[in-house]
Amino acid sequence: MATGLVTDPIYQQLNKILRELIASDKYKVGDKFMTERMICELYNVSRVTANKALSSLVAEGLLQFKKGVGTFVRSKPKEEPTPSIASFTLNTKAAGMVPSSKVLAFNRLPASEVEAEVAEVLELGTGEEVFLLKRLRFADNIPMVLERRFVRARFCPDLQKEQVEGSLYELFIQKYKLNITGSEETIQAVSLGEEESRLLEVEQGKAAFLITAVGYVENSVPLWFERTLYRPDGLAFRCQVRPYRHEKRLQERILLSPENRIQRA
Repeated sequence: MATGLVTDPIYQQLNKILRELIASDKYKVGDKFMTERMICELYNVSRVTANKALSSLVAEGLLQFKKGVGTFVRSKPKEEPTPSIASFTLNTKAAGMVPSSKVLAFNRLPASEVEAEVAEVLELGTGEEVFLLKRLRFADNIPMVLERRFVRARFCPDLQKEQVEGSLYELFIQKYKLNITGSEETIQAVSLGEEESRLLEVEQGKAAFLITAVGYVENSVPLWFERTLYRPDGLAFRCQVRPYRHEKRLQERILLSPENRIQRA
């Protein structure tokens, strides 16, 4: 029986096949998974395609990469992925890559100097202040994300520039003891301008993903507002839809692709 992949898109077919393999009885959690070379030989695909599929499954949390040892089954696929706030730092580390950040701007502004849309979304009161952060996020020194975020200062009044070079989620939870309850995100395709393309090191005018999000703490109180650009080959989007008669809602999950070369259909 032939195992080669013969129709497009090859990467998506391979990803689906490997997910089914992980879900099967052939592998248990903790077992060592196939190498890139084995996948290439078995399914007649290039090493780049095999790497993309493995990296995507690592970012999803199904596989775990251990440097110098191999790739192991971390968890079994669930019927319905549970949406969660994605941490760039944790996702990048899970993919076996090194995260880093460059703080391009760090300012403390009164509510009166914040654009009307942001002030309204964050429910800013008179005299309230916000931190404006602009960061460029890297994975293995490759620029992946350009982030512009407003954070309400009353929740973290002593926030310093050097603190925002790492994970904000960890900072909010560990230092400021905030209970982050969720976020609302909107995703759209946009064209990169001159400055954005220069920072993300991609061709000007190329399409990218813009995520506009509001993060909340307890009692649906807004904590931050962000507009984040993901370079076009740095974001994977999974969506699972159930029939209405099953009373299932659309569930979405945003995953940072651990391999900047992942192609989009």
